[in-house]
Amino acid sequence: MSVERERAPRPALLTLARAGAAAAIATALAMAPLPVIEPGGAARAATTDAPAEVAIDLLAAPSATGIVRAGDDLSVRVTVTNAGEQPTGAISVALGLDAARSATAAELAAWFDGVTVASSDQRVATASLSSLDPGASAVLDLIVPAERAALSGPFGARLAVVRATIDDEVAAVDRTAVVWVPSATTVPEAATTFVAAISTPGESAAFLDADALAAYTAEAGALTRTLDAVAGRPVLLAIDPRIIASIRRLGADAPATATAFLERLSNAPNESFVLPWADADPIATIAAQGVPLPETEGTGVVDATTANVEGASPSPSPEPGPTVTLDELTAWPATLDGWNWLDHGALSADGLPVLAEAGTRVLVAPAAALGSAAAVQRGGEITLVRTDDALAASARDASLAVSQQRFDRSMARVSSLLAATASAEPGIPTLIALSRGQLAGTDRLIDTIAQTVALPWARGAEASAALSRPAAEAVVGAAGADDARAQAVRSALEAEAADRVFAGIAVTPAAITDIRRLELLAALSQGWGERSTEALRGFTSDSIALRSSVQVVESSAITLLADRASLPVTVQNDLDVAVRVFVRVEPDTAQLRVVDPRVETLVEPQSQTRALVPVESLTNGQVDIAVSVRDAEARVIGTPTRVSLNLQAGWETAGTIAVAIALLALLIAGIVRDVRKRRRRAQSDDAVVEAQDAP
Repeated sequence: MSVERERAPRPALLTLARAGAAAAIATALAMAPLPVIEPGGAARAATTDAPAEVAIDLLAAPSATGIVRAGDDLSVRVTVTNAGEQPTGAISVALGLDAARSATAAELAAWFDGVTVASSDQRVATASLSSLDPGASAVLDLIVPAERAALSGPFGARLAVVRATIDDEVAAVDRTAVVWVPSATTVPEAATTFVAAISTPGESAAFLDADALAAYTAEAGALTRTLDAVAGRPVLLAIDPRIIASIRRLGADAPATATAFLERLSNAPNESFVLPWADADPIATIAAQGVPLPETEGTGVVDATTANVEGASPSPSPEPGPTVTLDELTAWPATLDGWNWLDHGALSADGLPVLAEAGTRVLVAPAAALGSAAAVQRGGEITLVRTDDALAASARDASLAVSQQRFDRSMARVSSLLAATASAEPGIPTLIALSRGQLAGTDRLIDTIAQTVALPWARGAEASAALSRPAAEAVVGAAGADDARAQAVRSALEAEAADRVFAGIAVTPAAITDIRRLELLAALSQGWGERSTEALRGFTSDSIALRSSVQVVESSAITLLADRASLPVTVQNDLDVAVRVFVRVEPDTAQLRVVDPRVETLVEPQSQTRALVPVESLTNGQVDIAVSVRDAEARVIGTPTRVSLNLQAGWETAGTIAVAIALLALLIAGIVRDVRKRRRRAQSDDAVVEAQDAP
């Protein structure tokens, strides 16, 4: 046994001399039975009688991808970490091994999931630690020398477990496995293919803008890293058409890195197929409402005057041209047609015909969705190609590993699962689905794929080769339970239907409906993972906001002084498209008569327009009116508003008379004043004449 130390927040107290290490190896060779592992065999024990303040984490990673050949030492590297707040005290670490019995793939999957599996494992190596301070770690290599012949029997995977005990009580457990390869053994092979999504998970927009594309396709961008890892390797590419259309739609404004990425993707030699828009879940709407996934439609939202779409050419080089359809923007030279990929969810017998009617001929489906373990199955008109869930989980862990030991731990699991699969049926097509919700770093993903297909019992293959095998009858259940996500899907479908009705007020309705359809598909994306319900609820909330974008502007009380007048109503349009609506005024009483109850109004994008509704006041007084905006079918748009009117019928005539009288009075006063001035002037002239005539 060798011992290494890892840097920790506090220095560990453990120090082992080489002599002590040699003694530990001697102890490791004494074989002793260990109990069957109970559920909860994760890195930290689920139940333990150790002191409550003690918390131990274990990480066990067999060396050489878990492959043990005749004449090789068996070595497992174990990291022990004190995750608690108190020193651990003395820790004993032991490696147990079911040395002679080959485990099946189903047993291994259950073993790694912490399920109880009958195992006659024997203790084959032990080591001890004096104590670990809180936060401290120690790395141990538990080694069984080849001359001890710890493994025996035929080729196959063997269950292994590492236990940490304190005061003879199990404090932590980590499960693993190794693959035994006896001398002169010709190992079976499994035809191995990875499945990877070329997508942008967690994006709710209908199209990706230039900034997003620049980030994704930069040298260290997620799409670039993924393509670096999968191009030219045995990986089936599932391509999101939103990426293709977003780049082409930008034309000359597309980032140079995005156009280069599209060129590289088109030149990749991998088998490929095109996913639904934004990697939408193909069965979500079927499970929720029994309807197929809505299709993309229309051209109204696509401004491709600078896009270049020539057949299936991926080149987005700028070239003037007319507006093109979404189908033209997404045209792609995929090698497989009619393929789709279900990441999770339950298939139903009623749902398969709906899926087939929508155009799916081959569905890559997880093992959890199928009742049969057959690699290729047939359900009605659809061929189902099964992905191995346990292999997928281990491969995803490896591709996302943050340390070399975690990577080695996951790859040992991949190795043992593939060995068991190949042993059960040599040549079996084995599909391994990579992570959809989180894109892996290039190096780890490359290493995961490369080390997997380099295993002696794995042979890189094309996914389409699986279709040449006889297909077993598919076993699927009834429709799934009505859960929160299904309700969220139904609400989203209802919201989109309401949006389509609302869009009827737009001068170009497709400018609304096309985008909302794409946003609905984005909300249904499988890349949302655990946030799927949240994304659907966000779409529904956006729908409510959209339908509130055209409103009557609230007004204060209005006074009408004339018998007949035009009532001003201001309509606000917050949309990016012009709308044609009808303003309707409804008085609460008969004091006011609306001459034209349906006044048509055109409101330009992002602006206000004042509509003039002709009304007639019949009596004086106060009257409340309801003002609403409606579509051509008289459906209410937005929220109606109420306005109070002060009617002063006849005041206009009285006012006119009063003004006329006032003007007449002024005129008369002016005349009288002028006459008086003339008389005074005449009297003054007479007085002057008389004075001159006097002697």
